[in-house]
Amino acid sequence: MLNAPLSRRLSLLTLAAVLVMGACSSDKATNPAGTSPTTSMEGSDTTMAAATTTSTIADTTTTSSTTTTEPAPEPFELRSDGIGTLRFGDPAGDVISGLTDELGAPDTDESRSYPTADGVGGYLTADGEMGFAAPAGREVCWLFGLCAEFGGDLPGSLSFMGWTYGGDSAGTLTSPSSVTIGSRWSDFPAMSVSPGGCYTVGSGTVDGITLSVQSSGVAFGEFTEEGAYIENLPAPADVTVIYMEAGEIPIFQFGDC
Repeated sequence: MLNAPLSRRLSLLTLAAVLVMGACSSDKATNPAGTSPTTSMEGSDTTMAAATTTSTIADTTTTSSTTTTEPAPEPFELRSDGIGTLRFGDPAGDVISGLTDELGAPDTDESRSYPTADGVGGYLTADGEMGFAAPAGREVCWLFGLCAEFGGDLPGSLSFMGWTYGGDSAGTLTSPSSVTIGSRWSDFPAMSVSPGGCYTVGSGTVDGITLSVQSSGVAFGEFTEEGAYIENLPAPADVTVIYMEAGEIPIFQFGDC
C-alpha cells in the first residue's frame, strides 16, 4: 500500500498531464492541422493574384484588318481583240457609247449593205467594189483617224467586228507595246516586218495587230527591167508605221498590189 505523500505526488503528476493534453487539444481546434495564420494569408494572396491575371487576359483582345487592293483600270489601248475593255462581239450600241465616252462624239456614222455572197464566206456591195464578213455593216469614225466596224445578219443586230487606225500624227492611240502611227521599227523591236510589199509599202505585226509600214529607203518590192519581181527588207531605221488594223474590216476588191 502506497504511503500518503507518494499518493499525493502521483495525483499531482496525473493532473498536470491532463492539463497539458487539454491545452494541445485546444490549439488543434483553433488551427486545424497546425496551420498558422500567416500561411493562410499567403494562400489568400496567391488566389487574388491568379484572379487578377485571369481578368487581365480576358480583357485583352487582338484585332486584325484585311487590306484589299483594287485592280488597276485597263488602259484604253488598241488591241488585237478590241479597244480597251471593248471586245469584238460586244453589241454595237455599247461599243459606240464606250468609244464616245473616251474620244468624244464620232464625226461620221455610215451604214452599209453587202447583199451579195462572194462564194468564200464573205459578202460584197451591190457594185462589187467592197467586201465584208457580214451582209449588214456599219462604220463609225473619228476625225483623228480611228474607225470602228460593226456587222451582222441584220442592221438592227450588229456587233463590234474590227477597227482601223491611220493618218494620226499625234499618236492618240497605241498598242500595248506603245506602237502607234509614225513609230519607227528600229525603236520597237517587238514589231515584226515582212520582206516584200507594194513598192515602198510593206506589212508587219505587233501585239497581234496588223500593220502597214512604209520605207523611206529601199522599196519593199520592185521590178527589174525584165519584169521580175524582187522582194526587199528595208533597214529598220527606214521603216515607220502608217496604218493599223484588227478584226474584220471592209476590203476594196480592186487594189493594184
